[in-house]
Amino acid sequence: MSFYREDYEVIIPRPPYMWPGARILASLYVSKPDIIQKILPPPLEAGKEGIVLVFIAEYPESNFGVTYNESAMFVQANFPAREGKINGVYCPCMYVDNDVAMIGGREIYGLPKKIAKINLERQGDRVTGTLERGGITLVDMEAKLTGKIEGTMSFGPTFSLRVFPSPDMEGLSLAEIISIDITTEPKEAHSATGTIKFEKSESDPLYEVEPVVNMGMIYTIGTPKMSKGTVLYRAVGEDTEKYLPFVYSRSY
Repeated sequence: MSFYREDYEVIIPRPPYMWPGARILASLYVSKPDIIQKILPPPLEAGKEGIVLVFIAEYPESNFGVTYNESAMFVQANFPAREGKINGVYCPCMYVDNDVAMIGGREIYGLPKKIAKINLERQGDRVTGTLERGGITLVDMEAKLTGKIEGTMSFGPTFSLRVFPSPDMEGLSLAEIISIDITTEPKEAHSATGTIKFEKSESDPLYEVEPVVNMGMIYTIGTPKMSKGTVLYRAVGEDTEKYLPFVYSRSY
């Protein structure tokens, strides 16, 4: 055994990353665009519709050898590129129950992952999911499946903020806005009705992005796929200070 690795090429598996047989319960709703704008790092802009997606997922398999559960929030956003706005979603918070999944998501893609307790269960046409951290149930979802549906949902690229804190803890050494292509190939998809509830937590303020209009729920079984990431914007030195309020959704 040695800390030096001759097989260094396989330490970080190459994308695309895939999760065969993934079970995902997602809630879609509309929130206020001005609330969404407050949590978007520059130069991202909130979408006019204010669409939000919150999901809880179980990954029984992956092509990088890790099984785990995950939960996240995506908010409608766009990136003002020279060629025109790139419409997509931004991930202000993401949770997993496996340290390998947490480290990979943070280091490679800048996804603000934290360790939490995540549970997803299905009994007949009833599906429930919970996200718990620090003794607080951040998300509680209950759904009743109402029928199978065809097709896939696409929200464009996923934007994230990747940062590297300065070793003297006086700020950031680097901040990047990253674009990630995430697609899903569902083998089975169901529309659903149900509820989503948020519990207040100052460390994990999902509750602040409150629902105004419920757009319904969806339950899928399929294979999500994640591509390589692309850096859209990079800030160094003093230019990174404006990103400090957005680091890791307020806490580690």
